[in-house]
Amino acid sequence: MKTVALVSGGKDSCYNILHCIKNGHKVVALANLHPPPPPPPPSQSIEDDVIHEMDSFMYQTVGHSVLNLYSDCFEIPMYRAPITGSSVTRKLDYATTAADETEDLYTLLQTVKALHPDIEAVSVGAILSTYQRSRVENVCSRLGLTVLAYLWRRDQAALFDEMIQGGINAIVIKVAGAGLTAEQHLGKSLEQVRHQLFKLNQMYGSHICGEGGEYETLVLDCPVFAKKLVVDETQVVNEDNGDVAYLKLRAHAENKDAIAKDWIDNIAVPPLLSEPFQGIFEDLKGTDFGANEPEMAVCPATVPELSIGISPTTITVANITAPNCSSISGEITSIFEQLSNIMATFKITDPYSITSVIFQLSDMKTFPAANESYKKFFSHPITKPNPPARACISTLLPPSCKASLSAIITRVPEARSGLHVQGRSYWAPANIGPYAQACTVQECIYLAGQIPLIPARMVLYKDDGVLGQAVLAMQNLARVMEAVVVRPSQDDRGQFYYLIAYTSSLAAAKAAICVANQTSDECGIFAVVLVALPVGAWVEYGGVGINTRYVRSCIASDDVDEEDEFTVKYSRHDRIDRVEYGTVVFGSWCCDDIISEIAKYLETKTEALLSVSVYISSTVSDAHEVCMRLKEIVGPNVCVEIVHVKNVVDKDCIIRNYGVLVRGYLT
Repeated sequence: MKTVALVSGGKDSCYNILHCIKNGHKVVALANLHPPPPPPPPSQSIEDDVIHEMDSFMYQTVGHSVLNLYSDCFEIPMYRAPITGSSVTRKLDYATTAADETEDLYTLLQTVKALHPDIEAVSVGAILSTYQRSRVENVCSRLGLTVLAYLWRRDQAALFDEMIQGGINAIVIKVAGAGLTAEQHLGKSLEQVRHQLFKLNQMYGSHICGEGGEYETLVLDCPVFAKKLVVDETQVVNEDNGDVAYLKLRAHAENKDAIAKDWIDNIAVPPLLSEPFQGIFEDLKGTDFGANEPEMAVCPATVPELSIGISPTTITVANITAPNCSSISGEITSIFEQLSNIMATFKITDPYSITSVIFQLSDMKTFPAANESYKKFFSHPITKPNPPARACISTLLPPSCKASLSAIITRVPEARSGLHVQGRSYWAPANIGPYAQACTVQECIYLAGQIPLIPARMVLYKDDGVLGQAVLAMQNLARVMEAVVVRPSQDDRGQFYYLIAYTSSLAAAKAAICVANQTSDECGIFAVVLVALPVGAWVEYGGVGINTRYVRSCIASDDVDEEDEFTVKYSRHDRIDRVEYGTVVFGSWCCDDIISEIAKYLETKTEALLSVSVYISSTVSDAHEVCMRLKEIVGPNVCVEIVHVKNVVDKDCIIRNYGVLVRGYLT
């Protein structure tokens, strides 16, 4: 894709440009935002001819006075504009806000796009800053541009060394972190400060790449520079009693002795599978999972009945259908009208109170039209940055139905947050559509379905059969879990509570089970064989996780601080550490056995039920009877979801007629 690169002069933005080129993109323009000019009349001294540094939560501004030389260095046009706004909103997830400095970026990129209408993407050097990433993604989504952020969530120690190896010649031009001083570190190269940065990381947890604002850099040369920067004059400025210091610079661009030709070979790309997932692949490599062939299936005759579950904090709705509509668009519109009416009965009007959606289609070929109708319900990406998590699958529906939808809705939206990464990276697949990678309500993490897409290219991984797809899909899901967990201490972590592997064959189901078993021994897991998955994938993982930070705070004594009071208030109903939230129960081969097993299981539990999801094999003809008898057991306020699949495979890779998921909450 033709790309405009956001540049600050720092190492990260320049190194991301090299990765854009490595991944086949063409950088055709540069863009930079800088401090506004000082009040007139300006003098001509280095001390005050420009504003050299300003407070910005979004942009690196130190060193901007020499950035006009970058156009000569890259030999492509650069577009610059002053920062006129401020950090009006400091929330991590950005929603369009008047007079915010983010809107200056929107205006600048709008100008660039008008001058270069064939530009499709934007390069940004974000590594760990959700604040920066969410703002760039908001701007790009409004302009129809793809974000390329190949440094996102990379290991900073490895990344720092890769930058040096890749030919990034940068100097430190600002220090603002413990252990860094003007005398020892300003003007020094990355190689010269490496030892100190790694030592400070070990001592204090400082960010090696400066993601905590510890320091800023200026790139003097890199492999794609046609000219290099030469510093002519510097002046040290000390601020905050010497805790912060930066360089004022004068520089010029001059020709290089030689331009590197084979530099691209020195740009390190992380392996597709990282440990432990490469290890899981090696352990299971050579396993015979059987033939990867689709199984015959029979569609159910009856339409499953709409069902609703109610708890103090959650509404669960299942089996929303609109039979006999003339088009898939009309059917989806009708389904969401029903969902809106149901929510309204509970005085819930905001669709962003929905945390998780299971979107079923009878034919995956209808997905484009269905998704367009789906998007209309979540049509506020500018003001609502985190739509619900979603899994999209093709199941066995009655001939009169083209779609079915189930949703989990929070009644405490103030406790809801999300992860919606839309940029391409090596991390995990981007979610450009109307769904987030994950939505959380306190400790509960609702995970979107993850298929085996290669994140950097957003194409389906097709090597290594069903095992390769299962391992990559699981890695994608695990990385989302890791990113969404709030981790103020080392004891805080995320863990899967239950997983469902949606697959398109028995071989894929068995591979998915084996991979999941190695990923999380304590996790409830079963697999189902469906009609199809998005883009022809063989495996898609979905499920729920927990954040142990909230679980631990809920177990606290009566003496809790203000922050924990909120956690306790809204978590005691949906606690999933001690209740069997998401327990997997496997039935036998007949209706009597599955009903008996569920009834026996429920007798041992003290929590109230919220929902029961029953995945029924297409060979079973008593689905209606199962549903009716379940209703007798669980009562009217428990949601009973019915999903018809080709096969169910349990944790031991045994084929079953039923897979049952029970959700409960403390009373």
